[in-house]
Amino acid sequence: MKNKILASLVVMATSLTTTPTTVAQSAGLEEIVVTARKRAENLQDLGLSVSALNKQDILERFDSDLSTLQNAAPNLVISDIQQGPGSPAAIAIRGIGTTDIEKNFDPTVGVVLDGIFIGVNSGAMLKAIDLESVEILRGPQGTLFGRNSIGGIINVKRSRPDFEGTSGSVRVGAGNEGNTELDGYLNITVSDTFAFRLGASKRDSDGFYYNATLGRDVGESEFTVISPSITWRPSESVEVYYRFDKTDQEQDANTLLNVAQSDQVFCFYYGQCSQGLQTPQAGSRYTVLQNDDPPYQTYFDTKTHILDISWELNDQYSLEFVYGGFETEEEVYQDWDGTPATLYHTDRPAEWEQDSFELRLNYSGDKFKYTAGLYYWDSEYSIDLTSYIGFGAAIGFWPAEIDPFVLALEQTVAQETESTAFFLEGDYEVSDSITLTLGGRYTEDDKSSAVTDVLTPGLQEAGGPSNPSKASWSEFTPKAGLRYRINDDVMAYVLYSKGFRAGGYNGRPGGGEYISATTPYAPETVDNFEIGIKSEWLEGNLRLNVSAFSMQYEEKQEEQSVPTSGGTGQQTLVVNAGEAEIQGLEADLSWKISGSFSLQANLGILDAKFDELSDPATGTDLSYLSLRRAPDMTATITPIVSIPMGSGSLSARASLRFVDAMELTFLNSPQSSVGSHTTVDASVTYSWDNFRVSLWGLNLSDDDSWTQAYDVGTSVNFAGLWTYTAVRPPRTYGVVLNYDF
Repeated sequence: MKNKILASLVVMATSLTTTPTTVAQSAGLEEIVVTARKRAENLQDLGLSVSALNKQDILERFDSDLSTLQNAAPNLVISDIQQGPGSPAAIAIRGIGTTDIEKNFDPTVGVVLDGIFIGVNSGAMLKAIDLESVEILRGPQGTLFGRNSIGGIINVKRSRPDFEGTSGSVRVGAGNEGNTELDGYLNITVSDTFAFRLGASKRDSDGFYYNATLGRDVGESEFTVISPSITWRPSESVEVYYRFDKTDQEQDANTLLNVAQSDQVFCFYYGQCSQGLQTPQAGSRYTVLQNDDPPYQTYFDTKTHILDISWELNDQYSLEFVYGGFETEEEVYQDWDGTPATLYHTDRPAEWEQDSFELRLNYSGDKFKYTAGLYYWDSEYSIDLTSYIGFGAAIGFWPAEIDPFVLALEQTVAQETESTAFFLEGDYEVSDSITLTLGGRYTEDDKSSAVTDVLTPGLQEAGGPSNPSKASWSEFTPKAGLRYRINDDVMAYVLYSKGFRAGGYNGRPGGGEYISATTPYAPETVDNFEIGIKSEWLEGNLRLNVSAFSMQYEEKQEEQSVPTSGGTGQQTLVVNAGEAEIQGLEADLSWKISGSFSLQANLGILDAKFDELSDPATGTDLSYLSLRRAPDMTATITPIVSIPMGSGSLSARASLRFVDAMELTFLNSPQSSVGSHTTVDASVTYSWDNFRVSLWGLNLSDDDSWTQAYDVGTSVNFAGLWTYTAVRPPRTYGVVLNYDF
């Protein structure tokens, strides 16, 4: 399959650039304007790898959230890891990613919403509501975006209030699995200087799992958001934008599958075994066995404040100030063992609060342009975790004669982060065809971590709330690039960039052993070397962008669940355990074949391997393992048709995406490996007057690959307690009616 797709894309690209006379010419592709460098620029002028979707693309795709956007770019893997409320996101670009739900684990791919960096994985899986554009920046973005953008950035912008009068839109839809949606917005131009916009959405789903233990369907979710915003222009040179979002999400707790093998504790000691290497205990990937006793309410609520003030000082200078506040509050009871028994459950209410302030100065001269800025970040995180341990006899925590017995272990973790940064990135036109880019960012991070529990009062003296453990780091991340304009349609570039992911403390130590909660791990860094070509052919009807890269990964942070002698029987240990080398090739293609038919495609080739890797618990050499979420190839091809029909127009599109085999767990356990798989998304839309009616489908191929897996309590010498997995949502489809006024 891989060779066929690769060969077809190569042949297609070659034929397009060598046989222009056979192509029906049209008006050309639309120019794509992006803000990947925090100022508006033509995509084809950027010396870095970016894939972009505009508002029309988004309207035709019917994405549910960021996870279904992954076919929009090469070497991109996005999954809802289904480990609690807030739809925690596992995002990997070029094989660099992280998957844990705890908010102390910094992301490796930053999600930026209207200029605000979302600093946690839970809350980063943004719903595809009211989106204006989406940009996927691949490779380290350490200069302009800073810490925790080591793999790249997903830059999301939403629609702002405009000054074009009163307008609005209403969208109503329904689909299988009990999916319903009601979205809308109202835009009011109050005066020449003030505009107001109110958006709201409600989306519900019955879920797609059957719980054989409870005898009912599970996975129900209810999501609502209300979002007022304003644009104020007190003068011709000043614009003030403010937006507030409040979301409420109630849903069933995590729906996970037990795939414990015969050498894992839950199988050989308790008889809770999978039915095959990758066949879960219940036999079906969409049947779970979890119990929900006690039945706690599960919710994830957020509040977001965004303030953006821009000031055009004169024709060359402008200032921009951006403030972002993001808060989350959650309550969830989770059944992690995936069995009918209570072997390992948790109750984990948690709160997160972040505030960021950024001040930027932009200069645009005849030959020299730059962006300079100051950045400050502050975040606080706390979790009151109660672990319910029902496998104590198996680890010798209590005598076998009283098994089963459930022990409740209580633990509170509180962490704080402060980060300051200074950055500068500029372009200098050496000649009409050569542009030099230089930049750098200096960052200082301060973190603290405190943990308490009912069993270890001594933590009050070392890492407790009265004396938290503290650590500081500083890092300089440079950037250098050279762009060469070969002609009006072709530009070549070379790029060096560096990114880093902050150091920190584990926020889920596991009880009994707290070294991971009070001993910091260091930042990790990536050096990226890249060459690329941005090109347009066939009188602007074909756009082909290709890049090749080589990245060196240093001090790679690895998190792994390892066994302990007490407490929960396991803890997540994070150490700087590895070095890796990642090389690859990426291609983005858009081809307007005629006025009614176009084709989009992307291809990612990846060769990711460890140069050094040691087991966090034993020091054993593990450099033979594969990086997680780093498939050798991703490929997408999307034909799009748009034709007049009756009094309106009909458009249709289908995206076929192939993803090669990949690993999901640190030790590459065979029960959690993902084989190569193909997914198909499609939509058909008929538009007339102010109406649109659409039929859409996601995962029409009904692929049931794993999206998340975790080996609990596993080490290189011990098979562990059990392994759990989560599966991709099955085939979903529906109809949507949209009215614009």
